[in-house]
Amino acid sequence: MTPGRQSRLLPTAAALSALAVITFSSAALGQQAGQKPGQKPADKAANSDWDIRLGGGGLVRPEYEGSDEYKVSALPVLMVNYRDMVFLHGTTLGANALTLQGPNPGDKLQVGPLVRYRFGRDQDDSDDLRGMGDIDGAVELGGFISYSTGPWSAGLTLFRDVSDAHDGMTAELSAGHRMQLGPKLMLRSEISTTWADDNYMQAYYGVTGVQSARNGMRQYQAESGFQDAGITFDLDYLLTENWSITGRVGYKRMLGDAADSPLVADRGSEDQFSTGLYITYKF
Repeated sequence: MTPGRQSRLLPTAAALSALAVITFSSAALGQQAGQKPGQKPADKAANSDWDIRLGGGGLVRPEYEGSDEYKVSALPVLMVNYRDMVFLHGTTLGANALTLQGPNPGDKLQVGPLVRYRFGRDQDDSDDLRGMGDIDGAVELGGFISYSTGPWSAGLTLFRDVSDAHDGMTAELSAGHRMQLGPKLMLRSEISTTWADDNYMQAYYGVTGVQSARNGMRQYQAESGFQDAGITFDLDYLLTENWSITGRVGYKRMLGDAADSPLVADRGSEDQFSTGLYITYKF
């Protein structure tokens, strides 16, 4: 087995070992890097208009969506929330244009616009992408609707490329839960699924005649449908009043035309794992 292919075994071992370490040593800040649009951190000080969190860490993830080889990437964390009205989560900027309180304290329905930058894909990211060409980073406009009640939350986000990078549209449906395990320890879990239209699927999973000639893969026309479904666990530990550490383990299964793509079926894997660790500071 070549060193490159040995890396296929990394995600399972890394995920299991990280989960064990994280379970005994990590996290508790309510909503952090996994926070959904429109939701503010659960421990936001009542007398503060601003909630700002900065941090970073590392993430083990596939070389590209659908790859069976893995790499370690930097994981920057940036979260800004102003009066539960305007928020910046990483590369996503949004606003809670409409907020409706539910029948119980803490129940909340929020709707608003979003704009985000989606990083592109470089053919140098993996040997399997050579000859496929680069996909430029995209500016995407969209919106969200989310509802939270107690420890439960659910949401739908829509995005459309407006920069001619992939010219596609995506929709993500998710549901999450928070469980307080101790005074400083919280477990957050989320399940999600992503749907994408023809343009997006063809850009990321299709293989044209030119690409086939350059790369050696069979030609493939990808059509709209569900791209993936997955689950993520974050364990947060509050180190001090301002510092916290989070461990993450995730699994995603490729679906539909994405799973049938030569990039996944022939050279990659339908099973996608990720694991990481990051630290944040709350101002």
